[in-house]
Amino acid sequence: MQPSIELANVLASGTFVRAFVTDRRSCARPLADHVALLKDCVDLVILREKDLGAKEYEALAQDVSAACARVGMAFAVHTQVDVARRMGCSVVHLPLPLLRAQGRPEGFSCVGTNVHATGEVREAEALGADLLIASPVFAPSCKPGAPFGGAAFLRDVVEQARIPVLALGGITDENEQVVRACGAAGACRMADYARR
Repeated sequence: MQPSIELANVLASGTFVRAFVTDRRSCARPLADHVALLKDCVDLVILREKDLGAKEYEALAQDVSAACARVGMAFAVHTQVDVARRMGCSVVHLPLPLLRAQGRPEGFSCVGTNVHATGEVREAEALGADLLIASPVFAPSCKPGAPFGGAAFLRDVVEQARIPVLALGGITDENEQVVRACGAAGACRMADYARR
């Protein structure tokens, strides 16, 4: 299997990064097929399928990673560090509580984590994160009524961070310009990309 595009190259390009944080159950087709259809609007796929066991996750990761490689997208494993190692994946995303508990895993060119408060930025960087996902920026469609930080939250995270920041939560074509204006390196979408 050919490797997916290196995330470091995508981030270094200076272009606004668009990431699909997966939710296969919301897709109308098999996830690998769906990913291939997003090739013109997505740069990075983060495989976040929390309900799968390691074996099922790894099988899906192989399929999705191959689809990413075919269409020129970067690929990241979410949470499953052992799967990422077995696959030779260079990028892994760990929720901040897991990064706190386990520390930065060795052997990855990029370790991402999430921050839900500006006070978590320095901690995430001290733990060795290379990429932050600030969330929720806007009201996520999957969690109606949930609190969100808005543009002020995202701007604060970007200003405090010494590493790239992607926004997550309620991102759409209509509000992506706000994310750009806050200085984020990119934006992640779940439902919006899953339902295309």
